[in-house]
Amino acid sequence: MRTCPNCKASVADDLSWCNQCYAALERVPEPVVAQAATDDDRPLWVRSGTSTPRLETHAEFSRWHGGATSFGPVGRILLTVGVFLLLAIGYPLLRGLVFSFGGMDVPGLGFMLLYACVAIPAGIYLLSRVWKRERVA
Repeated sequence: MRTCPNCKASVADDLSWCNQCYAALERVPEPVVAQAATDDDRPLWVRSGTSTPRLETHAEFSRWHGGATSFGPVGRILLTVGVFLLLAIGYPLLRGLVFSFGGMDVPGLGFMLLYACVAIPAGIYLLSRVWKRERVA
């Protein structure tokens, strides 16, 4: 507790103004306590005088070894079969959707060519992403 210089009232140390006369008070600086760092608090490489250890990683990306960054062989084969299955059943499904929502049957050859021009590049792109050698994102 400290005393207000204006009205002589008792004021808590953490307040910046007097409770009774509302006069501004000077801040009391908090004492600085220095803590000495012990050797147990510092890492071993700092205590020994060496620099930070160099972390070496060897990134291995493989098409055939499963892991956190790869599908593995079974996953890649299943995804490939899934892409081919979507390409095969995509045309009849899309044609059926156009018929059910549009109420008309689309001509076969023109719609098939349009589907092939869109589906084949999309399938090639998906397969290139499944079979790429880098990390799976």
